[in-house]
Amino acid sequence: MAVENFNEQDLVGNVFDGQNLNGSTFFKASLNNVSFVGTKLRGTDFRESNWLNVDASNAVFAPNSNFGPSDLSLATLENVNFSGANLKEANLFKVSTSGINFSNANLTDADLREANLSGEQSERPNFQGANLTRADLSLANLKAADFSGVTLIDAKLNGATLEAVILQDVNATGADFRNTNFTDIFVFDVNFNQANLEGVSISDVNTFVPEGLVLPPDIPVDENGIPTDFNLTFRGADLSNFIADDTNFAGANFRSFVDANGVEITTQLDGASFSGANLSESNFRDVFAENIFLEGANLSGADLRGADLSGAQLKGADLTGADLTGAELDGADLTGAILDGAQFDNAILTEANLKESSGDILTDFQGADLSGASLEVASFIGTNFAGADFFAAGTPIANLDKADLSSAILTGVDAQGISFVDGKAIGATVTNADFSNSQLIKSNFTNAVDLNTAIFAGANTTDAIGI
Repeated sequence: MAVENFNEQDLVGNVFDGQNLNGSTFFKASLNNVSFVGTKLRGTDFRESNWLNVDASNAVFAPNSNFGPSDLSLATLENVNFSGANLKEANLFKVSTSGINFSNANLTDADLREANLSGEQSERPNFQGANLTRADLSLANLKAADFSGVTLIDAKLNGATLEAVILQDVNATGADFRNTNFTDIFVFDVNFNQANLEGVSISDVNTFVPEGLVLPPDIPVDENGIPTDFNLTFRGADLSNFIADDTNFAGANFRSFVDANGVEITTQLDGASFSGANLSESNFRDVFAENIFLEGANLSGADLRGADLSGAQLKGADLTGADLTGAELDGADLTGAILDGAQFDNAILTEANLKESSGDILTDFQGADLSGASLEVASFIGTNFAGADFFAAGTPIANLDKADLSSAILTGVDAQGISFVDGKAIGATVTNADFSNSQLIKSNFTNAVDLNTAIFAGANTTDAIGI
């Protein structure tokens, strides 16, 4: 078919199914109940056109060697069906839509900047299965959109509104979400690897399963039907200053990303905030998370091996069964933290604050560096501190009954008033340590180094060994 000119025309009920309209123009045209099913619309000009009840399913808007991409900029699209359409590189700048259907459409490299693609939860904009690889959705309004099965690889969503959206089974590798507004969203089985979420604030995440959403079978859920693991991965992502307080990211993976060339890309979490968040069973191995806020967070069972958590705020956090082997926690605040069964082997906790924190017989600090740390009023009954370095640490009034401090360095430690009943300090270095007024009943200081320089004034050493 020859190039057609429909500029500023009113088209009602026209059927163009399967036709070749490449290069045609519909500038400012009004399209009412028009059908473009399977129509070739390469290089077609739809600028400022008005569409109502139009079916453009499987239509081809993508460029080829003879025609460039189609231009739908500033168009108004109401109840339009683009399902299965090829809109590669299409210009959809500032389009305004309602009742839109982009299911399984190809929007690779499409321009959707400042597009109003919003809807309500009762009538969601449909992007199910769409390919938005490298698409530009900067400043787009995507309220209540259904992004189930969507591909957002390297897409730009800077400043976009993602209120009440569904992100399920989504690949957002390398996507840019900076300045994006996330609220009331449901996120499940999403790949955010190497995505840029710097400074992004997320609220009210995964508090309920959206009506009509079908989760994969055999997914473990809690008593409210909410998954216990959301299968989220943020490997190698930039989450600097990311705010996700009180969110539910149980089971999320923040571990470093290794690319095809074997290059390791560390996940950036410095200054991020997950206060009160559910991060149980999450993987933070080897992340860079200096000054991260995790106050009151649920980190039970989390993998934090080798993580840099220097200056982290972990006040009141639940680290039950967490693995922090080799982690850097210098200057971290663990006041009142629950550390039952947590592993701190060879971790660095210099100048850390463990005041009023608690651990149990399964908690392990073997070889940890606790120099300058405060364990004031802490309770670590039966905890293993063998080989730990407590140089100049403060442990006044701490309960260390049955704890193992064998071979530990206790040089200059302030241990006044501690309870160390049935504790072991075999081979420990106690140079100038102060145990004044402590309960050292049945404690074992066999082969302790520089015992003669330690202070035991007022201590109860009944049945103690080596003192």
